[in-house]
Amino acid sequence: MESVPLKDARSRLGRIHSSAAHGQPVEITRHGSAPVVVVSKTMYDVMFADHLRWQAERFRKALDEGTVPEGTLVIHRDDLERWREATPEEWAAGELNA
Repeated sequence: MESVPLKDARSRLGRIHSSAAHGQPVEITRHGSAPVVVVSKTMYDVMFADHLRWQAERFRKALDEGTVPEGTLVIHRDDLERWREATPEEWAAGELNA
């Protein structure tokens, strides 16, 4: 995979777009921070669909085991009723956490 510093990517955007569109992802770096990768929309759609399938399978397994996957927000019916009746001020104040 080609790696390009951000300062060079600005002037090479057309070539980066062309590479990504033809199936060649391009990594863009910036002063040693976490890089980003430019990919085609088709490749992104495939990766996103795979990710959703993986999440669904992970959730299905956890439910089969009687657990809730880590990071999942559990909302109870009582929370929904409280949220429906909440005032804009309560929402703005952040007083409606689950």
